[in-house]
Amino acid sequence: MRFFYNLKKLVSLRDSGSISKDEFIEQKKALFDLKFNIGLFSSQNKNNRAIRKLLKKFNNLDFYRIEEININFETKNPKSRYATLKNEEDKLDFLNSKRLDNISNNKPINSGLPDSYDESNAINKFIERGGSRREILNYFQRSEIVIDRIIKDKLDGKLEDNDPYIIAAKKILGQENNS
Repeated sequence: MRFFYNLKKLVSLRDSGSISKDEFIEQKKALFDLKFNIGLFSSQNKNNRAIRKLLKKFNNLDFYRIEEININFETKNPKSRYATLKNEEDKLDFLNSKRLDNISNNKPINSGLPDSYDESNAINKFIERGGSRREILNYFQRSEIVIDRIIKDKLDGKLEDNDPYIIAAKKILGQENNS
């Protein structure tokens, strides 16, 4: 299922006046009601167990959700599709449709969502509290490459080498011995 693509089409139809607001709401509801149908996801992919696990995490809201911090977050890329959305409902739909596509493709839930300063700050706080690499990957549901990039952005020479943040971040990136 291509949730994001279908949602984008629905928003275009709504914005162009091709469908009424009520029809938009009805079709959008039908699209998102599918998220509870585990059979839809498991029949599409050989990794049924992994997809069911991601879907359970999604339904239990057991992952980082930027919308709980700030639905109107500033994207690092001002050309992001998210940055062009005007109302909060469209923004939330955007996030959830991308997440459902990720689940159906057996990707981390937040994969491909726009980078934000709020998320980077949340990751930094997680590291400062002593969160492990595995805990960060599991909670933030981003790819290892993105998590590494966010951490390395923080390590770009702006802090002293003996700063507790630098030491913790290097450990997470596997650059320092645990001895």
